[in-house]
Amino acid sequence: MRRPYRSLSFRLALLYAGLFCVSVAIIMGAGYWLRVVVPMDQARAMVEGEARAFGSTYRARGLAATRDALERRARAKGGPKAFHALVAPGGRVVTSNLPGWPPRPPQELTLIEADAFGRGTEIDYNALVRDQVLPDGARLLVGRDVEEITSEAEALRIAAIWILGVTLLLGLAGGWLMSLAIGRRIEAVTLAARQVMEGDLAGRVQVRGTNDDFDRLGETLNLMLSRIQTLFEAVQSVSDNAAHELRTPLARLIGRLEDLEQLAGDDLPMRCAAGDAIVEAHRLRQILAALMRISRLENGRHPLELRRTDVIQLLEDLVEFYQPEAERRGIELVCTARRPLVADLDLDLVFQGLSNLLDNALKHAGGASRIELVAARTRTGLRLSVCDDGPGLAPGEAARVTEQFYRGDASRAVPGDGLGLSMVDAIAHAHGATLEIVQDDPGLRVSLEFPERPPARP
Repeated sequence: MRRPYRSLSFRLALLYAGLFCVSVAIIMGAGYWLRVVVPMDQARAMVEGEARAFGSTYRARGLAATRDALERRARAKGGPKAFHALVAPGGRVVTSNLPGWPPRPPQELTLIEADAFGRGTEIDYNALVRDQVLPDGARLLVGRDVEEITSEAEALRIAAIWILGVTLLLGLAGGWLMSLAIGRRIEAVTLAARQVMEGDLAGRVQVRGTNDDFDRLGETLNLMLSRIQTLFEAVQSVSDNAAHELRTPLARLIGRLEDLEQLAGDDLPMRCAAGDAIVEAHRLRQILAALMRISRLENGRHPLELRRTDVIQLLEDLVEFYQPEAERRGIELVCTARRPLVADLDLDLVFQGLSNLLDNALKHAGGASRIELVAARTRTGLRLSVCDDGPGLAPGEAARVTEQFYRGDASRAVPGDGLGLSMVDAIAHAHGATLEIVQDDPGLRVSLEFPERPPARP
């Protein structure tokens, strides 16, 4: 199964969690603005206004009047607690209910801790203060308690961190679970598709009966697969019947042509024509047999006869079988492998596949001086390769050479029917192996990569 965090559902859930976090942040920002920014702006405006008023009182009426006004303000009830401090030009504190203040007046409004103690308890105050120096050198501090606003701001900041963190965590967890649930349903479709691709046309998508979107998709795919299976079986039946019915006429045709060859007697043109017709009829029968075998291999109707095989002995037998033809063409034929090397293979099929590759190398690798059979153990199984140092394939041909009856421009003059590599590909498919065609410099390397354990045939 794919990793959940790579799935579209997980990415959508993550996107949704991100959008939800942004929405929560906007809502909390609006709450912060209403509960903190607006009240703090109002408190600043109040303190600035009071500071200007008491400064005017000091300039107009003097120190004593300002002191009395500040003390009346401090005793007044209603609204945030009022704070003040009035320091005479010589540094004497005239009146104050602040526990302390900065040694030098700041340029702007400032927050001062103004906690009070009474009856063994501490009362928290946070004074927003305007500190100003009057024309004669006196110092006037006027402020209001904003402890409730600053506490609200701190609480909102902490809440925002927790809420956004929990929202993101829940979004990730929800995306993970959603991707797992959706991934399982998608995996069921993938498994059914792969089962059909591997030749088992009875593969179907599992339907849970919930009548959800995935069930409806599965039912539609199952109907399509059933229709494909019906059509394929019909075509297969027609082709099998046609192939079966052609066997007898071909056998009779060959027999009649052989009789005609005998009856021709000393008529050399007639004997040659009959002989050529016999050759073509035999070739047609071989093509028919090859097509039927390829079809059976590709559709899983050819049972594999797996047995423990000495791979080195197999390659040595092939070299011995093709050595005369290689010597006739002036090509060095060698085997490169190291004992012991054994694998579970269908010996007859693998021998035929490698024979086709060797036959192609000998016939089509014009100008080659060396053909090498290579066998090696890999991390996942066994690799068997046929390598030559010939001209290789033309650009774009590697993707088409396994097509039935395909023949490149360079091989049209060489005898053959274009089914050799198609047969090799079908043999590889039957073993669960892969066929790899690589253009070397120079030459061509064709490899069969067998898994450690061949798949069970349906």
